[in-house]
Amino acid sequence: MENHYNKSNSGRGGFWAVIGYLSFGVLGILLGAAMLYGLFIFFLSPSADLAVPEEIIDETEEQVLPEIDIENSLADVAEKTLDAVVGVNKHLNITRFGEQRLEEVESGSGVIIDEEGYIITNQHVIEEADHISVVIPGKGSYEAELIGSDSLTDLALLKIEETGLVALPIGDSDQLRVGEKVLAIGNPFGYFQQTVTAGIISALQRQVRVPGSDYIYPFIQTDALVNPGNSGGPLVNLKGEVIGINTAKIALVGVEGIGLAIPSNTVKRVMSDLYEHGRVIRPHLGVVIDDWLQYGEVEPERGVIIVEVAPGSAADNVGLQAGDIIVAINGEDVYYLALLFDNLFSYYPGDTITVTYYREGVRSEVTVVLGERPENLPAQVEVEEPVEAEEPGAFAEPGDPTENENQENNGE
Repeated sequence: MENHYNKSNSGRGGFWAVIGYLSFGVLGILLGAAMLYGLFIFFLSPSADLAVPEEIIDETEEQVLPEIDIENSLADVAEKTLDAVVGVNKHLNITRFGEQRLEEVESGSGVIIDEEGYIITNQHVIEEADHISVVIPGKGSYEAELIGSDSLTDLALLKIEETGLVALPIGDSDQLRVGEKVLAIGNPFGYFQQTVTAGIISALQRQVRVPGSDYIYPFIQTDALVNPGNSGGPLVNLKGEVIGINTAKIALVGVEGIGLAIPSNTVKRVMSDLYEHGRVIRPHLGVVIDDWLQYGEVEPERGVIIVEVAPGSAADNVGLQAGDIIVAINGEDVYYLALLFDNLFSYYPGDTITVTYYREGVRSEVTVVLGERPENLPAQVEVEEPVEAEEPGAFAEPGDPTENENQENNGE
């Protein structure tokens, strides 16, 4: 019995010894494989020994952009700009029961563009006013002097006797992009002072004629809400710059979110002329023009056709004729009336420009010395089906040449 027991115990010990040896062997194999893999990665991986070129590092860093908090950005812009937005009130001398009294008849908005008290607003807000007052929230009401106004662009420059005001810089509307975030600020209905609405730039260079303007100019289209009383208020970008002056909105049943603003570069030109001369000095070609749109093989497909040339005008002096189709001014394409007006507005009387045009399918160029547009020159625009729009701006007429084929304007 004793010998049998010892034999059995010895057999069990040998079995477990074999298992232990096998386990240590497998563990050793695994550790060895791991070491070999580590050595392979360390010595053969290109990221271990090879330095990463600096340009790759720079490129990687440039691709990591910080997150932008749009809501906080809009709130910051509103906070910085609100104090520069004012109410503009038009007063008329009205006789009632034999007594004449000064009454407020219309309210709009304006924006301070100089800390010495210069304010931009719409011309239709102060048109034919006997008295103009400006209300600065937190400061009170001020009598305003009209420095000058321009019916063709629907802009006016006012001055109040106050200094140290918050003023907004005027940005470059030529740098705007569709989809860019903007704020519209104003005083809807004259009661809701410093109302802010947010939106985007929906389109650029919209050809529209607004009341008070005999010309057709390109406007900024935005879906930021504007209402009666917003006329003359600023459209600002995320830098807090004025990139437009809110002027009108398209008003049709079922149509929402089509606001129109005068581009800031037009505002800068008008403001400069009004400040220096009290009026806007315009160049003049001396032609009656219409939109040209031709689908097919005949060139050009788009442009501005000359309907009539005024005798002795700048156009007549260089031989431009009725039927010529203008397609570019100084190399910049002119597809429709508004672009021609806007392009010429970059120049002054006496400036020399190159006009590119087609005559009977042949492309030509001519150098023109611009004249000066007479102040009393009438401008005629005929549109078959005007589209009404609410104030700001009593109405607006889209001037897309694909829709309105019978527009004429003799203002150039």
